[in-house]
This record gives sequence, C-alpha cells and structure tokens, in this order.
Amino acid sequence: MKVKKQHLILALSSALLLSACSQGAPEQTTAPVEKITPVQVETVKSGSVSTDAGFSAKLAPSQEVQISPKVTGKITSLPVQLGQYVQQGTVLFRLDETDLVNAVKQAEAALQVAQASLRQSGNSSTSGLVQAKNSLTQAEQALKDAQVNQRRMQQLFNEGAVSSQQLEQANTQLTNAQTAYNNAVSSLQSAQQMNSVQVSEASVKQAAVSLQNAKTQLANAVVTAPFSGYVSSITGEVGQFASPQAPVVNLVNTNPLVVKANISENDITKVKVGTSVSVEVTALGKTLEAKVTAVSPVMDTQLKAYPIEISIPNPANELKSDMVVNVKFNFQTASPEKKLVAPLKAVFDKEGKQYVYVIENDAAKQVEVTTGQSSSDQIEILSGVTEGAQVVVTGQTLLKDGAKVKIQK
Repeated sequence: MKVKKQHLILALSSALLLSACSQGAPEQTTAPVEKITPVQVETVKSGSVSTDAGFSAKLAPSQEVQISPKVTGKITSLPVQLGQYVQQGTVLFRLDETDLVNAVKQAEAALQVAQASLRQSGNSSTSGLVQAKNSLTQAEQALKDAQVNQRRMQQLFNEGAVSSQQLEQANTQLTNAQTAYNNAVSSLQSAQQMNSVQVSEASVKQAAVSLQNAKTQLANAVVTAPFSGYVSSITGEVGQFASPQAPVVNLVNTNPLVVKANISENDITKVKVGTSVSVEVTALGKTLEAKVTAVSPVMDTQLKAYPIEISIPNPANELKSDMVVNVKFNFQTASPEKKLVAPLKAVFDKEGKQYVYVIENDAAKQVEVTTGQSSSDQIEILSGVTEGAQVVVTGQTLLKDGAKVKIQK
C-alpha cells in the first residue's frame, strides 16, 4: 500500500510540474503568408478592330447519293471498291437479267399477236362494209319497186279493178321494204364505224408500251454512276438480292466540299453569293479562302437564322468530309482611325460595368474601362488604360483588387 501511495504522489507531482511549465512558456504567433496568384497577361496596343463573325462547322460533300436499283434482282457483278473514284456513267453493279430478258420476249410476242389481230379486224371490217353497201343498194331498189307497186294498186283499187285484199298486200310489201331499207342503212353506218379495228389498234398500242417498259426494266439491271465522285460505302455483295428500298453503293462528290451554316439576322445583310470567307482546317493547320455559293432568302423558323452554303475547292482531295473547320467572315467595318485595342478576354463585367486587371508593381489593380467595337478576339478600349499597359487575360476569376500576382508565359 505504501508503494502504491508513493507512485500516486509522484504522478501528481509530475502533472503539476508540467502544467506550471506550460503556463509559464511564452506564446508564439506565425505571420500570415500573402497568396500570390499566377496569371497570364497581354499588352494594350494601338490598332483597329474589324467587326467579324465566325463559327465552327464540318465539311460535307457537295453531292451525296445512296444508289439502289429500280428493279429487284440478284447482284451478279460489283466491280467498284471502297474509296474508288468513278466517272459519270461507270457501271457500279449489275443484276441478273434472266427474268427481265424473258419479260422482253413475252412483250414482243404480245405485240405480234395484237398486230395480227389488227390485220384480221381490218380485213373483216372491209368485207363487212362492202356487204353492207350491197345490202343497202338492194333494199333501196326493193323499196322503190314497192312504192311503185303500191301506187299502181291504189289507182286500180280506186277504179274498182282490184280488191281491197290486193291493195292491203301492196301496202304490206311497201312497209316491209321500208323496214328492210332502214335496217340496211343502220348496218352500213355500223360497218363504217369499224369498232373492231379501233379496239385492235388500241391493243397494239398497249402491247407496244408494255414492250418498251420491259426493255426499260432490262436496262435498269445495269446501274451506273449518276455523277463523277468517290465510292464512300458499299453495302451489297455479289449473290445478294437488291431492291429499290436497299441502297447498294454510296457515292459522294468531294470537289468542291461545302460548309452549311446558319447566319443571324444581324449578319445576313452583310452576306451575299460571292462573299469571301476564311476557312481554317484544324486537322491540316491550313487556312483557305472560299466563297459563299448560296444564301436562303427565308429564315429557318426553328433556328431563327438564315441558311447559307460555302463552297471550298478540293481538286487534290486533300480535304475530307466531316473535317472540323473554323469559318470567319471579315466584314471590314473597321474605322481607319487607330485606337487602343486589348484582348476581348481581358474585359469582364461586374455590377453592370466593365473592368480589366492592370499589372502594377506585381499586383493586379482593378480598373474600370469604356469599350467600343469588338470582334471575336479583340475589343476597343476608349478610356481607363493607356497604351502599353499589361492586362490580365488568364486567371481573373482568382483575383481581387490589389492581389499579388506572378506573371507566367
């Protein structure tokens, strides 16, 4: 027990000694380190700003078609390859012609039958017309004889020389002769109309049209290129059945290529067919000159913009479809008067005013500025800074007025 008490007394003594030492030690303070923000800067220069407009887009073929046959059939030949350049009229693929050739032969036979029927109808109609004329002549003579006989019998009856039965018989003969004459006239009129010949002629015309259609279908078994261009894809194979609903070959014309864009209401009045533009091809690192080739007079109501097309010559096929390009219009509205010009990204808005950060003595000073015209990358500074001032272009969001900075290249 005595040993435990001694240990407890020693522990308490140590704790009191440490507490006294900590209270007596002087309190140390660390001075705050001022934060330095890395920024990039550019210099305010004397110059002018051109009002321009630009956009990014993709190149597209000036012509592109999916080629399918007009008739259904099995592909027997497909001589073109992916990426091959073909001239207009080059055979792209062929279909089996067996059934189509048989259809032509059948149509030819049908035409021959129709022509034979027409000749037969013509002969029959001629014979019937001669017979109808002869019948009419005989009926006309019989009518005249019956009329003479009826008049004679009427006179004799009036004189009491013949009986009433004889007069009635003469009247009946006259009536029958008149009926026969009328029938003969009708028969001649029917024969002159030649209805059977007209029907046969129509049959011949119909058979001729069917033959022409069969020959056209046979010609459609050979599919050719509608224009000169490159084969961009092939979806058919020899032995596969092709139909009008299934394209076999895709063909594109890449000289020239086109850029399709939409221009705002403010800019469309400055653009017309023939307007020059600069086209930067990102993949090639080149800038080309091109011209506007089409301008729609009607706004796209969904996009609230006017569609235009820009044509870019591509004789060497160096440019490819779907390459990304940056298109820039230079409307040349700049004043020749020199003014202070700063990078557009140096200016920022705050509480309805415009500011820049100017570097002075390794610190960023927030300065209010008045601006003028601007382009896609530059802006006029009318007041607030002087020529040669260094303004922050990267890192503004991390700054406040008077903040220390370190300029990075």
